[in-house]
Amino acid sequence: MEIENKVLKARLIGFAVVVCIGFAANTAVAALGSFPLTGADPHVASNVMREAAVLKAATGSQANAATPSANALYRVNVVTLNSGTVVREFVATSSGNVFALTWEGPQTPNYAAILGSYSERYLRPAGKDVIRVGGVSERSLSSPDLVVQSMGHLGHFHGCAYLPQEFPDGLSVSDLQ
Repeated sequence: MEIENKVLKARLIGFAVVVCIGFAANTAVAALGSFPLTGADPHVASNVMREAAVLKAATGSQANAATPSANALYRVNVVTLNSGTVVREFVATSSGNVFALTWEGPQTPNYAAILGSYSERYLRPAGKDVIRVGGVSERSLSSPDLVVQSMGHLGHFHGCAYLPQEFPDGLSVSDLQ
C-alpha cells in the first residue's frame, strides 16, 4: 500500500510539472513595457533575437556588434507574426522589458498583443492622451508616457510605439533602427 501511494504521488508531481510547463509556454505574450514576444505565442510565426543590430554602447559610440555586448543598452527582437507583419521589439538589457516597438507588413498587428496594458489607452483614449486621426488608416496617440503611431493602407501598414520614460539613458527615438 505504501509503494502504491509513493507511485501515485510521483505521478501527480510529474503531471503537475507538465501542466505548469504547458501553461508557461502558452501564456507568453509580448507587451510594451513588459517581456518580448516569444515563439510560444500563437500569433508568432518566427522569432529571432538580434544582438547584432546597431547597438549604442554606454560610452555613447555606436557599434555593429556580432555578439552580445556587455555595454549594449538594448537588443532588437525581430518577430514575424502569422499575418506576415514584422515586429521589431527594442528590449532594454538592464530590465529585459520592451521599451519600443516598430512594425511593418500587410496587416496591422493585434494591438492588444503588442501594446499589452497600453492597448486600451490607444484604442479608447482618456484624460490627457492626444489622439490624431488622418484619413482612414492613420492614427496616433501622444502623451508624456506613451507614443503610438500607426499608418498605412490595404496591404502595407507600419508604425511604432514607445515609452519615452523607459528609454535607456543616452538613447533617443532617432537612434532606433
